[in-house]
Amino acid sequence: MKKLVWLFCLSLAACNGTLTEEQKRKIREEREESQIKRISDADITEAAFAYGRSISALLEKRDKLLINKTLIDSLEKAFDVEIIAMQTNDSTLRAIEQKVIEAYIAGGTSSSLSDNIQKMDKDSILYTKPLMIEKKDGSVEFTKALGIRMAKRNVIRTIK
Repeated sequence: MKKLVWLFCLSLAACNGTLTEEQKRKIREEREESQIKRISDADITEAAFAYGRSISALLEKRDKLLINKTLIDSLEKAFDVEIIAMQTNDSTLRAIEQKVIEAYIAGGTSSSLSDNIQKMDKDSILYTKPLMIEKKDGSVEFTKALGIRMAKRNVIRTIK
């Protein structure tokens, strides 16, 4: 037993307790990430807009109609969100989502409709973006909305 203790002490002394630059950098980054920071609601809203816009930009590049289930599933998994196509008379929508759809319908022919952030619960945020169709006469009409349900903690993690 004494030999094991001496062997352990000897090996510990041989290491000298030095870390490589890479290990030091990782420890420093982990320490900075674990610090408690005060984040305002405005910061969270701004980060939620950025997070939602980045996801919607990826989705719109490949699937403007929101019909490619494989792409949607992979984006949901990669960003840890829930992506939905919000349409009128959809009984699966939550109350806040119904209100957003009603607001988009009320301004349905306006090209000034823009993306939106709503708090859903204490811990989740809804990003919505209207999807418009351009008619032959040049006017635009609201068809449905892209909805991205995201956890507040994931949005906060994107804030640097």
